[in-house]
Amino acid sequence: MSTNVDGAKWHEDDEVEIGMETPVDLGKDADGESETPKSNRKVLIIGIIVVAIAAIAIGVAVAVSGSPDSARAAPSPAPTIASTPGPTPTYASEVRDSVFAIARFGGSEFDDPDSYQSRALGWVLTQDLPATDIPLSREDQASQLYALACIYYNTYATRSDWTDFHFGPDVAIPGWFNNRGWLISANEVCTGWYGISCNEEGKVSKIELDTNGLTGYFPPETALLADSLTYLDLFSNLVHNRGDLGNSWLGEMTNIEYLFYGTTSFEYDGVPTEIGLLTNLKEYDFSYTLYFGEFEGSTWTQLTNLNYLVMDGNAYNSSLPDEMLALPNLQYLYSGFSFLEGSLDFVPQMPAIFELWVDDNPGLAGVIPDNIADASTMVSFSATNCGLTGTLPTQLGGLSEMIQLWFYNNKLTGTIPTELANLVKMKILNVQKNELTGDMPERLCQRKSPFGRLEELEADCDGEIECPDTCCTCCGDVCIED
Repeated sequence: MSTNVDGAKWHEDDEVEIGMETPVDLGKDADGESETPKSNRKVLIIGIIVVAIAAIAIGVAVAVSGSPDSARAAPSPAPTIASTPGPTPTYASEVRDSVFAIARFGGSEFDDPDSYQSRALGWVLTQDLPATDIPLSREDQASQLYALACIYYNTYATRSDWTDFHFGPDVAIPGWFNNRGWLISANEVCTGWYGISCNEEGKVSKIELDTNGLTGYFPPETALLADSLTYLDLFSNLVHNRGDLGNSWLGEMTNIEYLFYGTTSFEYDGVPTEIGLLTNLKEYDFSYTLYFGEFEGSTWTQLTNLNYLVMDGNAYNSSLPDEMLALPNLQYLYSGFSFLEGSLDFVPQMPAIFELWVDDNPGLAGVIPDNIADASTMVSFSATNCGLTGTLPTQLGGLSEMIQLWFYNNKLTGTIPTELANLVKMKILNVQKNELTGDMPERLCQRKSPFGRLEELEADCDGEIECPDTCCTCCGDVCIED
């Protein structure tokens, strides 16, 4: 079947596949045209995200109820505070002062005894610091523990407008799916807290809380870990960060290399420009995050280490910025269903692109550029459900490394060029649901497995394309999965 939803991030050395996210088909009107007026785009994107998050909500709802049909149960309890003695009053005062010194809001956040910051500070004060198993000063341990406790208290069973929208205001909000070790003992933060890893100095270097039922919003106190944190994974949670408060602190995480919060709402007008400060960033996923608006080109200028970028499912209403396209190490770019505009003229400009998927962008129109073969490093290219016109240029045959190529559901005309048979490494070619005519080139059919590497060859062979039964693996609309 013709779809790249099971496509992959390719590894150049062994072609190991790592599953990627699923593109979303655009709705069609009675005439087959895409119904995506700009005035409706934000509503459409929110609808898609609501559907995606509904899957998360189902998992959370099961956690609430125990099973889909059982009675509602109380949320998971917060962890029991360790029974080890708290610090002496002298130490308590010192720890309190050190936390006040790093408070994000000048200490006013502690005026409310029920604020997540007050609860976090209260827990830190129960710990006998410095913990003997962590090679950090008392002050540094207090800062690190305070940041982690803020994360816990602000995302564990935290009610918000977002959770009320998904569950209703009268349903008890469950805790994390896994909170093993959290807030039990400061001594075990590096060895016993779920999703936490530390470096040799005892500083938190990784937070991996993806698909873990987090609610509330991810707090700006996370930036207190900026000196050591290199990996942050919040993928697929029910937190709802919004605006500058929810996003600007990301720019303080200047040592971060891997940042993933796809399918988690970080609502913002555009992509936060503070992301441009993350010069060590290598892999970044902000797909389906409720980012709306045009790109600011300067955001991308300094991200020269960026290798992997996933940004599907938002509404940019613009073309990809030149600064992004020129990044010297960007090999993987996924921007499907994101209301891109313009043409494919940018593809040959990308110096290192390996896999490029820009599906479901009807505003991405025009012809496939004649200099497409200048993208000589490209192995996987998908531009389905777009607005492409013109012919399949013969220069496509110059993409000598190409393995996967999808162009279905466009308005391409002319014939299928024989030069595509030059792509001896190609395994997948899908060009159906276009306006192509003529015969399937015999040389291309000869590339079929088992004599060649071509495993999937799909075209409109139930209509205007003549293709032997032994050549095409599927014909027409039936090949395109919904």
